[in-house]
Amino acid sequence: MVKRNYYINGVGIVSPQKTFDNREFLPEISSYNTNTLRCVVPDFKQYIAPNQIRRLSRMLRIGLSAAMICVQDSGNRSPEGIITATGYGLLNETEKFLAEMLQQDEKHLTPTFFMQSTYNALAGLVGLSLKCTGYNNTFVSKGFSFEMAVHDAMMQLNESPIQTLLLGAYDEVDEVQYKVNSRVGHFKASQINNLELFQHATPGSLQGEGAAFFSLSGNPNGQTWCVLRGIKMIFMPGSEEILLHALHDFLGIYQIAAPDIDVFISGVSGDVVNDRFLAGLAEKEFHEIPQVRFKHLCGEYCTASSFGLWLGASILKKQQIPSAVKFNESEKDLPVRTVLLVNQYMGRNYSFILLQQA
Repeated sequence: MVKRNYYINGVGIVSPQKTFDNREFLPEISSYNTNTLRCVVPDFKQYIAPNQIRRLSRMLRIGLSAAMICVQDSGNRSPEGIITATGYGLLNETEKFLAEMLQQDEKHLTPTFFMQSTYNALAGLVGLSLKCTGYNNTFVSKGFSFEMAVHDAMMQLNESPIQTLLLGAYDEVDEVQYKVNSRVGHFKASQINNLELFQHATPGSLQGEGAAFFSLSGNPNGQTWCVLRGIKMIFMPGSEEILLHALHDFLGIYQIAAPDIDVFISGVSGDVVNDRFLAGLAEKEFHEIPQVRFKHLCGEYCTASSFGLWLGASILKKQQIPSAVKFNESEKDLPVRTVLLVNQYMGRNYSFILLQQA
C-alpha cells in the first residue's frame, strides 16, 4: 500500500464512559459492578430529529449520534463515502425478528425488526441522514472488522486523497451472546468491578459495547486530531516471538524503533490466557515507555480497537494522559508525538495502528 498520511479530522464516540463530549477527555469514570458495560448515552434529541428517534432501535440511536458528533466536530457534513464495521451487528433487533417469525409462524411480520437488524443498517442510516450517495460499505469480520474498514478507507484515500470518508464501528451487548461466550470462558466467571479488571488474573474479560466514528481524509484541516500512519493485522501469531517480529517489521516500514514511541496503548482485556502474548510484548519492548490500557473502561467486543484509536487520537490532540488509563509510572516529556496501539481480540486477532501528531 502507498505510504501516505491519513488525517483524522473529526471524531465522535459513544461508549460505557462519558466520551460523547469532545470538549472533555474522560472527566469522570463510570464504575460497573457487573460483567456487562453499557453505553453512557447523550441526549439523542441534540443529534437526531424527534420524529426519527422513536423509530430507531437503541443501537441505531447510539451509532447515528456518534456519526453526527463526528461530522459536527470535523465541520464537514458532506463526506464522499461511509465505511462501517461490526463484529456481530444489531443482535437485539435480530433476536426480535427471529422471535416474531417463530411466534407468528412466518406470517404478518413487522418489517422494522428486519430492516434494523441487517449489518449495513447503520451505514445506510448515516448515508440517508447526511444525503451521502457515494461509496458505502460495511465490514463484518469479527475481531478484524474495524481494522478491515480502516484498511479499506486508506485504499480509497490512496485513489483520491482529497475526499473525506466517514469511518465507523459499532457493537452492542447482548444477553444471548454473553451466555454463549461465558460458557467457553470469554467472560469472567464471577462478577467483578470493571475498574479492578486487571487485578484479577483469571480467564475471561468483560462484555462491552460502543460506537465510534472518525472523519478521515488525505488532507488536514483546522480540526485535525492526528495522523494515521499505518495499520497491520496478524492472525493467530502462535508465539510472542512471532508477534514481536511482526511488530519490528511494521515499525521498520516507517523507520521507527520501539524507543521512539511516546505512548503505548495496550489492548489487553484482563483475560490471563488471551493476554499473555501482548502482555509479554509490552513488558519486553515498552516497559520504559508510558503504557495505557482501555478495556476496563469500554469492555471487550469485536470493534473495541475503535475505542483504542479514539484514545490515541485524544492523547495526541489534547496532549494529556488521563490517570484512569495509565498502567505504569514511566513518563516522557511533552509533546506526545507518536502513539502505538496494539490490540488483541480473543487471543486470535492482533493489530498494530501507528498514530502521530499532526
